[in-house]
Amino acid sequence: MKTSASPQWLQDLATARTHYEERFGWPVSISIVERQLAMALGQAVDAITMPASLAMKVQAQLRIAMLAGPVTANPDGTCWTFLTQPAPADLVTDLPDVRHAGTHAVIPTDGMGWRWIDEPGPRHVLPPAQAVVATARRVLAAQQEF
Repeated sequence: MKTSASPQWLQDLATARTHYEERFGWPVSISIVERQLAMALGQAVDAITMPASLAMKVQAQLRIAMLAGPVTANPDGTCWTFLTQPAPADLVTDLPDVRHAGTHAVIPTDGMGWRWIDEPGPRHVLPPAQAVVATARRVLAAQQEF
């Protein structure tokens, strides 16, 4: 019986998955079709997505309040995703361009397109989703005043 080694990209994803699971305790899985890591949302971690132009301002405000957490950017950099503590599904229903990320979030790995804006820290607590959304509301309200 002949066995073949798994492709290098799969080995790299398996190594990255182990890193995220061991370091942060996140429920990370390998998506073979997309060749990327994905994390189930809703139990231990949730995610809020918004346009990068808004997200930059939100993350800056969260840093000032010492509530900034890990943030990813999609491959073209137009949308950022904030990883948060679990959130109610209806938290962002009234905000244009701000949405709950759904059931899964892509976790960046080398060479896969997605990237970290702010990487997670080993003992850093994820921010409450309410803090991210409240900050987005404040930034949007300030923009409407001008």
